[in-house]
Amino acid sequence: MLNSHESDILERLKHPEREAERRKVSRSLYLRNVLNSIFILLALVAMVGIGLNWGSIAPTWCYVVALIAVLVKIAEAALRMPSMLQKPRGSRFDKSEHEATES
Repeated sequence: MLNSHESDILERLKHPEREAERRKVSRSLYLRNVLNSIFILLALVAMVGIGLNWGSIAPTWCYVVALIAVLVKIAEAALRMPSMLQKPRGSRFDKSEHEATES
């Protein structure tokens, strides 16, 4: 019996045309990781800035940095949903399947 690693290798050998798609996923993951790192750094800078000015009025730059961090996080979250960027393909149901349920 083949384990999952061996079956994955065999599947990759059967379909070499899918390698570009597999690499695209890894590039997307790399970009998401970079955006997550930027988000964490920006959020940390904003929190430290607000924390240092806790007793007084917090400087506006802390809020601006926090808003930029949120925008970066939204961009990263959008990359997790690739179907959101694709055009709709029509109905989820096949016409013949839909007609079969009506009769």
